[in-house]
Amino acid sequence: MRRPFACTVWEFLLNPNDIASCFPDLQSLEILSLDSFRAKVKVSLSPVRGTMDFEFYTAEKNPTLSAKLVGNGRGAGSSITIQTVSLSDLNSGTKVGWSADITIGGVMAGLGSKLIESTSSKRVNQVMRTLRVS
Repeated sequence: MRRPFACTVWEFLLNPNDIASCFPDLQSLEILSLDSFRAKVKVSLSPVRGTMDFEFYTAEKNPTLSAKLVGNGRGAGSSITIQTVSLSDLNSGTKVGWSADITIGGVMAGLGSKLIESTSSKRVNQVMRTLRVS
């Protein structure tokens, strides 16, 4: 019996070493536990430049179907909270769905939703492209 692709993808997404390797502009990674890690990420969003320190943790797990990965970041005069991810097993692979509930404070909050949405979409697409070839 074949192992569902979703199992392999699930394990990859919840392994901090694996998923963090997909983050664009990752500066450093510190694994705190199986369900949490810290990441320093370079930020370049119009006038906001610098690094943000994120703490990620897995808040909910529904094995091979979905997980909620929460990231809280501070730096570059701003704060960000993000949440994500769902999986669907297909005959030829796994569909990874991504949605985010993002809360932004500080300097970034004043940049406007269109700029933030555009930049966020580009970053998510980079992660998904990297994930596709991993």
